[in-house]
Amino acid sequence: MKKRLFTAILTCSLVLTPAITPSVALADDYDQQIENKSSEIDQLQNQQASLQAEIDTLEGKVADINDKAQDLLDQQAKLSKQTEELQQQIEDLQVRIEQREDRIREQARDVQLNGTDTSIVSAILNADSLSNAIGRVQAMNTIVGANNDLVEQQKTDKQAVEDKQADLKAKQEKIQENQAELESQKGVLMASQADLDVKKADLAAQQATKESEKSAIQEQKKAAEAEAARVAEQERLAEEARKAAAEATEVVEETPVTTQNQSNTPTTTNTVPNTGGTASTGNATNGGTTTNTGGNTTTGGDSGSAVVDTTPSVTGGSVVDVAMQYIGVPYVWGGKSPSGFDCSGFVWYVYKQATGREIGGWTVPQESAGTVIPVSQAQAGDLYFWGSRRASSHVALALGGGQYIHAPQLGQSVTTSSVSYWAPDFAVRM
Repeated sequence: MKKRLFTAILTCSLVLTPAITPSVALADDYDQQIENKSSEIDQLQNQQASLQAEIDTLEGKVADINDKAQDLLDQQAKLSKQTEELQQQIEDLQVRIEQREDRIREQARDVQLNGTDTSIVSAILNADSLSNAIGRVQAMNTIVGANNDLVEQQKTDKQAVEDKQADLKAKQEKIQENQAELESQKGVLMASQADLDVKKADLAAQQATKESEKSAIQEQKKAAEAEAARVAEQERLAEEARKAAAEATEVVEETPVTTQNQSNTPTTTNTVPNTGGTASTGNATNGGTTTNTGGNTTTGGDSGSAVVDTTPSVTGGSVVDVAMQYIGVPYVWGGKSPSGFDCSGFVWYVYKQATGREIGGWTVPQESAGTVIPVSQAQAGDLYFWGSRRASSHVALALGGGQYIHAPQLGQSVTTSSVSYWAPDFAVRM
């Protein structure tokens, strides 16, 4: 009996005692994992600090781009003012030329109809006296001189018109060149900002992941520590049980045996405490009701509902309707909202609002948003471009019939115009 009792106690001890050791080792392993994650998070934070220096440099470049863009816009404003002045001067010269042309035609018609002879010889021969002849000659010289001055002034004004038109054309080409440069700078700016956003988002995502992993390990550590505490408590109870059993054994050994056959043998009850067991109550399958509360309810059969496609209709009409709402919005370089638009920001915003479609934030990617077509084939909703392919300087939204809507330039607002007034170089079918 005594041997069996000690064997049971020894077996219990051998089973329970090692149980705590792996838990302790596991907790230590969690500490190491947490330390590793903290180290990785520190490295990411150091990378973010290094990135901040890159961000500062990039923001400096962005500021330089904006300064350059502002210089171009200022130059654009001056050129626009000069072109307006030249245009007015040309119009004034053309009026004067037309007036002189009328006077010259009237003189020619007077000679034909009235037979007026303005030659000096004829004036002398028809004079009544010498003084009359001299007067006629002087008058004829004055008329001839005036006519010659008229003709010379006509030639001068016509040449001035040609020179000013050439100057006007050069300034318009410079304006278009500046506009192309502005669009290019806008593309560089957007690419730089996008690159910066990607880097910042990537590091933030990595850090969030590491923080989440660290939290998960900390939770696992807590669970391991709780399990170790439970096992320790179990070991404590088992030790108390061993001591109680040992004391009971000593009492049995010291009690003398008086009779060999005892009719009323006392019943020995070996009480073992419940150390972590689980009580089972009731019959889980008898009369129970199973309720599924975690999944989605699926109803079979014809429910009478249909899937509705809510994707906006990509039609020229819808795009044009949206665009026309923003007539009068001022031109702002880089603007992409109703508070201010530039040319490419305007068509980008209109297409985004009307169709949900992303066509690119400046002219070059917008050229690739559709198929290049001749200007004459453009329909409502298509795009007009000025400049060469992959280096366009301006974009407008076709309204149909050769009309378009656009954000022209600094100092102006969103307005409509015609290809007959300012003809685009190519179009893109959207």
